[in-house]
Amino acid sequence: MANGLDRNLYKDYDELMSATTKVADCEVLPANHPAYILYTSGTTGTPKGVVRDIGGTQVGIRFAMENTYNVHRDSVNFATSDIGWIVGHSNIVYGPLLQGSASVFFEGKPITPNPGIIWQKCEQYGVTMLFMAPTGVRVIKKDDYDSEWVKKYDVSKINGFCMAGERCDPDTIRWLNKTLPEAMINDTWW
Repeated sequence: MANGLDRNLYKDYDELMSATTKVADCEVLPANHPAYILYTSGTTGTPKGVVRDIGGTQVGIRFAMENTYNVHRDSVNFATSDIGWIVGHSNIVYGPLLQGSASVFFEGKPITPNPGIIWQKCEQYGVTMLFMAPTGVRVIKKDDYDSEWVKKYDVSKINGFCMAGERCDPDTIRWLNKTLPEAMINDTWW
């Protein structure tokens, strides 16, 4: 076990690179080169696109990972978002890669097959930072208000719980503080 984590559960970047026989050259691009286009959902009208550049996006994501979400090289980041949403690709892919940290990918509802699935994954992978929309937290809270499912798993490594998507209501914040008393709760609103 390295850093308290089971080495069979993740791959170390340096180990993978040392086992690689052929490495593609990096493509040097200017900082203002487009990285991707981010579109609104279109729920309030015609979808609008914003071009995100490589340099500013990387600087912003890396800063947020370290200073807002407390994700570092030895961290295990778990953002429960869809990979296609901004939280998904920023906090599941780009951010952890920029920080050299591990990232947990999860597909599904936060209560399927049971309200403990998120906590089970946190224990299994040694999650240190969990990121979820307030709606997802409320779904778990509705099915497990007394946190009985949380008590079945060791979630003591979680030192941060961040939310985005919409403002989180006070009752859900209180539930999180009761459920994860050692974790910093950060409602970023985004």
